[in-house]
Amino acid sequence: MYLCGLESYRLLTDHKPLVTLINHRDLDRAPLKCQRLLIRLMKFNPVAEYVPGKNLIVPDTLSRHPESTVEDTVLNEDIRAYVDAIEEQERHKPVLELIKMETAKDDFLQYVQHYIRSGWPQHERNVTRPAMDYYRERGSLSEQNGLLKRANQIVIPQTLRSEMLERIHHGHLGLNKCRERYRDAIWWPKISQAVKDKVLSCSHCNEHKPSQHREPLITTPLPELPQQKLAADLCEFKGKNFLVVVDYYSRWLEILSLTSTTSEPVISKLLSIFAQFGIPEELITDNSPQFASQQFKDFMSKYDIQHTTSSPFYPQANGLAERAVRTAKSILRQPDPQLSLLSYRDTATEPTKESPARLLMGRLRTTVPKLNNLLRPAWPNLSTVKQNDTKAKKAYQSTYNRRYSAKPLPVLDVGDRVRLKTDTEKEWSGTGVIQATSSTPRSFVVKTPEGDTFR
Repeated sequence: MYLCGLESYRLLTDHKPLVTLINHRDLDRAPLKCQRLLIRLMKFNPVAEYVPGKNLIVPDTLSRHPESTVEDTVLNEDIRAYVDAIEEQERHKPVLELIKMETAKDDFLQYVQHYIRSGWPQHERNVTRPAMDYYRERGSLSEQNGLLKRANQIVIPQTLRSEMLERIHHGHLGLNKCRERYRDAIWWPKISQAVKDKVLSCSHCNEHKPSQHREPLITTPLPELPQQKLAADLCEFKGKNFLVVVDYYSRWLEILSLTSTTSEPVISKLLSIFAQFGIPEELITDNSPQFASQQFKDFMSKYDIQHTTSSPFYPQANGLAERAVRTAKSILRQPDPQLSLLSYRDTATEPTKESPARLLMGRLRTTVPKLNNLLRPAWPNLSTVKQNDTKAKKAYQSTYNRRYSAKPLPVLDVGDRVRLKTDTEKEWSGTGVIQATSSTPRSFVVKTPEGDTFR
């Protein structure tokens, strides 16, 4: 058929908006895509007419009368060859025959097989409940002579899943290794969680697993007042014992010599500090005998002081006191320790950007010359001090968490059964039940089957 050169001819279309565009050919008002169409029609002279699609018998034949089934001969031959190759490889594997037998008995998988053969519903709400867990994987599911597959993975029936978990965890490999073992071989809904539960509940693995990784650092908020919260610890230097006390607010440091490490001289030195600066609301120490004795508990109760102890064998929980001990030893090494202590108290600390002396007393005269107006009591902006302290602690917290790859451990509750070991033990051989939570974070009271209580 030749149209070029005809004065006019009829152009039938079932798209009504095109009739006006083709007949008027107003390029200025036509959309961009239609402009291209009109430009291509410039060399012809059609007269467009609208005809309903049902009357355009010849052009709409293929779309209105599709074949009910279409067979791709080449594709079917490839599929048959692929299936034959797999069957040849797996012919001598008895476990596959067992899986086929159990699959035939599994009611859930029978629904899945039915959908694979007859087609999946268009919407998940129309899927039979037993097969809902398989709906999202429908594009990867196939059947091969009674054996269900998800891509190249064998779908395991319910009755064989416990046995498969045992095979996956054979050799007591870690979670990641176990996942690698099943990832290319077998599958069922929520298999990843099942493997995780299997590994985490394995008593042999739990007994021989390494020590717990570090958790994210917990920072201590800055107190509202000086001498409100103190930390104390003992240290030994050149054969002499010292009591080190530091103020959480100002970082004011006291280094006091002890005649012995019993509770009585420790209490006496603390009373001398209280006489100068007042009684604190809280005192944080470790669990050393002088701090754990009944005499010291009575002393705390008499002066209405909240006594908080850090977790045993975990000195980081009393971090400020541990840092103060290192500072105290550095001061004691100096030729003139008293002058060195004075210099420390008059020097701004990194977290607060203010000196302990200014935060505690507003001024302090040292060997460094100062004008009289600088020696008049004047307290810094407390809001700025708190902001500086918070900023410094957040920076240290971020560095700590990144350095040790810290992440939270599972949450424990009263009544949970746990495994125990001390820092000197290599295996988690002990067991116990959590009786209570301690006053400090991440600290619990655990009772063993023998009746012993640990914190």
